[in-house]
Amino acid sequence: MIRYIIVMIDVHPPHKSIGNTSEFFLHLFTITIGLLIAVGIEGCVERYQHHELANEARQTMKAEIRSNANRVEAALADIQQEQKRNTDELVSVQKIQSTPNDAKGHELNLSVSYNMVGFDDTAWRTAQATGALGFMPYAEAERYSDIYGAEETVLKEQDQVAEDETQMLGVAREVHPGSGTLTQENAGLVAKQLGIIEGHLLGLKLAARLLQAEQEAFLEGKDAPHSLSTTD
Repeated sequence: MIRYIIVMIDVHPPHKSIGNTSEFFLHLFTITIGLLIAVGIEGCVERYQHHELANEARQTMKAEIRSNANRVEAALADIQQEQKRNTDELVSVQKIQSTPNDAKGHELNLSVSYNMVGFDDTAWRTAQATGALGFMPYAEAERYSDIYGAEETVLKEQDQVAEDETQMLGVAREVHPGSGTLTQENAGLVAKQLGIIEGHLLGLKLAARLLQAEQEAFLEGKDAPHSLSTTD
C-alpha cells in the first residue's frame, strides 16, 4: 500500500519591521532556505510514491506472467494434438486423391474442433493506466511490453486458427464427407483448407513457443531470447 505524505508550505511575514538592508536579506535568505527545504521534501515524497507504485506493478505483473506461463504449456499440448489430427486427415484426403478408383479410399471423417486459451492482463493494463511503467528503467518496461505483446500475438494466431476451423465446417457441409465418399474435386477443396490450417497451426505453435521462452527467461532472471525457429 502506498502512503501519501502532504507537505504544507506556510510562509510567515516578519514579526517586526525590517530595519535595514542586512535584516531584509536575512529574512529573504531564511524564506528561501525554508522554501527549498519544503520543495526538497516534497520531491522526496514524490520519488518514494513513484518507487512504491513501480514496485507494486512489478510484483503484480510478475505473478500474472507466472500464471499465464502455466497456460502456455497446456496450449502447446493442445496445438500438438491439433497438428496430429490435421495431419491424419490430410493423409486420408491425399490417399483419396492418389487412388480415385479405390472405393475404400474415399471414406473420410472430418472433425472440427479447437481449444482456446486466454491470458490475464489486468496487472499490465493497470500499470499502463497508473503510469507505473514510466517510473521504471526503459529496458525493464520494454521487457514487460515484449512479454505481453507476445501474448497478444498468440491470441491473434489462435483466433486465425479458430477462423480456419469455421471455414472447414463450411467446406465439410459443402462436400458432405459424412456420406462416406468424396470426389477428387471435393478432396482437393478439403486438402486446401487442411493445408491452410496446417500453416496457421505452425505459426501459432511458433508464437506460443516464443512466448514460453520469453516468460521462462523473465521468471528465471535471464536475457530474453531474440529469435526462435521451428527447428529449435
